[in-house]
Amino acid sequence: MYSLKQIAEITGSAFEGKINHSVNFFLTDSRNLVNPDDVVFVAIKSGKNDGHKYIEELIEQGVKSFWIQKNSFDAQKVNKDVSFVISEDPLKALQNLAIYHRKQFKIPVIGITGSNGKTSVKEWLYQLLKADYSICRSPKSFNSQLGVPLSILNLNETHTLGIFEAGISMPGEMDILQEIIQPTIGIITSIGSAHDEGFESREQKIREKLKLVRDCKRVIVNGLTSEFIPELIRAKTILLSKYDEADYKIISEGETLILKSSNKEETYKIPFNDEISILNISTCIALLKELGKDAVIQERLPLLQPVALRLEIRNGIHNSLLINDYYNSDLDSLKLAFNFLQQQNRRLHKAIIISDIEQSGVPDNKLYKEIASLVSHNKIDVVVGIGKKISLYRTFFKADSAFFESTNDFVRQFNNISYRFSNSTVLLKGARSFGFESIANLLQLKSHDTVFEINLNKLTDNVNYYRSILKPEVKLMCMVKAMGYGGGGSELAKTLQHIGVNYLAVAYADEGVELRQSQISLPIMVMSPETEAFEDIINYRLEPEIYSVKSLTDFIRKLDQLGVSEAYPVHIKIDTGMHRLGFEKKDIVELLKVLKANPHVRVQSVFSHLAGSDNPSLDEFSKQQITIFYEVAEMLNRELDYKFIKHICNSGAISRFKNAHFDMVRLGIGMHGIGVNAEEQKKLQNVSILKTKISQIKNVNKGETVGYNRMGKADENIKIATIPIGYADGFSRLLGNGNFGVFINGKYCKTIGNICMDMCMIDVTSVNCREGDEVIIFETTPQLQDMASAMKTITYEVLTSVSGRVKRVYVQE
Repeated sequence: MYSLKQIAEITGSAFEGKINHSVNFFLTDSRNLVNPDDVVFVAIKSGKNDGHKYIEELIEQGVKSFWIQKNSFDAQKVNKDVSFVISEDPLKALQNLAIYHRKQFKIPVIGITGSNGKTSVKEWLYQLLKADYSICRSPKSFNSQLGVPLSILNLNETHTLGIFEAGISMPGEMDILQEIIQPTIGIITSIGSAHDEGFESREQKIREKLKLVRDCKRVIVNGLTSEFIPELIRAKTILLSKYDEADYKIISEGETLILKSSNKEETYKIPFNDEISILNISTCIALLKELGKDAVIQERLPLLQPVALRLEIRNGIHNSLLINDYYNSDLDSLKLAFNFLQQQNRRLHKAIIISDIEQSGVPDNKLYKEIASLVSHNKIDVVVGIGKKISLYRTFFKADSAFFESTNDFVRQFNNISYRFSNSTVLLKGARSFGFESIANLLQLKSHDTVFEINLNKLTDNVNYYRSILKPEVKLMCMVKAMGYGGGGSELAKTLQHIGVNYLAVAYADEGVELRQSQISLPIMVMSPETEAFEDIINYRLEPEIYSVKSLTDFIRKLDQLGVSEAYPVHIKIDTGMHRLGFEKKDIVELLKVLKANPHVRVQSVFSHLAGSDNPSLDEFSKQQITIFYEVAEMLNRELDYKFIKHICNSGAISRFKNAHFDMVRLGIGMHGIGVNAEEQKKLQNVSILKTKISQIKNVNKGETVGYNRMGKADENIKIATIPIGYADGFSRLLGNGNFGVFINGKYCKTIGNICMDMCMIDVTSVNCREGDEVIIFETTPQLQDMASAMKTITYEVLTSVSGRVKRVYVQE
């Protein structure tokens, strides 16, 4: 715990305020506030946001300590007992505080960098060493210029080992991370293509990453050849690879891993045999040997569990929403899970099922008192504790909480308690040894094996890419029509609301009503407002697109019928050449006449739609549309005595027509990872994965046929797999008879025969697979584009065609 004056003194900053508050936690995202009592909000400015905007809101929520940038906020205007640390650069000052904090500890610290496997290696080392050490480690993937100092500041006097990640995206970043972490042992995982665009060459990126380990006593490197390792570092390096020059040559044979050195071979039984896991496990073995833990390696390796790097949202029984996070059980991951839970405000009630937290390094009474405090501050309605330790401290929790000594006890009594989870968002948070999979199976709504998985982190990253193109004053409207382009409108809207977009847009009123019922408070534009839906639009405070004098007068009539006298917001659509909906230039005089006569209608925005913004051959037409739009908007601007928002850019235009951003842009397919060209595509991530499982495998003899109308013919003996996806799920009949293929265990497998309503058949003759194996329909943008091409359509249609009966699963890394 530091006081604000100590922080100011350590970082060379100023202190202003009446009270020298003490600080235990450093908050950098205002949406993640849990307990305002001993937290300092660090207001950081970036190209995407400015933390100073949220200070007044946080003061109202009870926060009393702030770390701000000089000349960015007037601290003297705050009259309450609020105090400030004032720095030239709060991020740099926070890093300096972390450097000071790290120097207070003389414990072994492991620093991990690389392109792939950092988090997996860190989490597996934690699993392998937690019985021997009290470990402080990076929460999840906190490895950035901000994440690393926040991780280091978690170190306290109870810890006997630190394990921290360091990730970089450009030259120079590792210098400060090395000074913050000050590792005594370094680990370099495999170097891949991630962030290549930030460096002149792969060699430069390797040199930058090696800066982390320059002062280490020992370095473990996996996957690099010795030519990339400077002589001074090579002298203290344990090199692992599949090549003979390595100190340990990696040889894998099924579930057996062999590490071969110059004088012996060591054999290990491992629980995973994919190539990435083999590399990561061999790194962990080398580290344990370095720490003198040879005797426990063989015993502990088979107990390794998969590393869960994400939370999953699934639909549950009794109209519940289930958040699965039962592979991580410690205080840091619990706080992150609570932050995620707060975003999922679709259901008013919140529940948690939590197990004992194992080997936290914190005395049990202090640990469970803090957990109870977190539960209270997050306003959890239903608490279920599972385990002997948490049950022992049940008095810390609210009186009606339920406790069970084991998962089996809970499962046996589930029918008597299941009603308590109705209409709730339920967080599952359990240590691996408690086997919460059985609880998830009880709570999860059952459906067939086909799943449409939406990654909310990638959605956020894509939105932030487009934000980086915009000037700070330009607003962002996100399109969540058609079930959010297939991804589920309300769940995507919750994420978009959480990350602070300005507007949402839907096609029809019922989509907007669903968002309001899901606790979405952002302004919502309805782009196809039917007259019959005007009452719902008004009752749910939705904002209609107005595209003709008739639609305007009809809406005004409904306002009058409902007695609405305030200035109701509407959005005026201008037809600049697409000729779909909208006012033409000749209609503006009449439009203005109606608007002026009805002051209880107010123009919130004026907008138009570009017909070919993603097509360079239509650029002249697009520029003509922009010119017409500007002229019409100025006509309205001159005649109306108030300002309104102007917008014309859709996803395709945001990066191609930056001079036409006006006051707001509309983002649709771009946030799902579909770029306007190859250059932009490199900066985006595909958000969705459509996948299923093999239902059955059959051998088909030469001359036999497969499927309806015997369209699939076996020219030789083949093996086929039936998978539970068909044209009723959005897997079009056009994809049958070898016109498209899916991926099974990394191999491309073509369809055979006609696509059925609920299933289809795949030729798996050349693939080693079993019933129950995962089948990827698409998971990358090229695969999605290939599917669209085979369907003779565009990616929009592929995404929006995924049937509502296909289960949506939302994940957050």
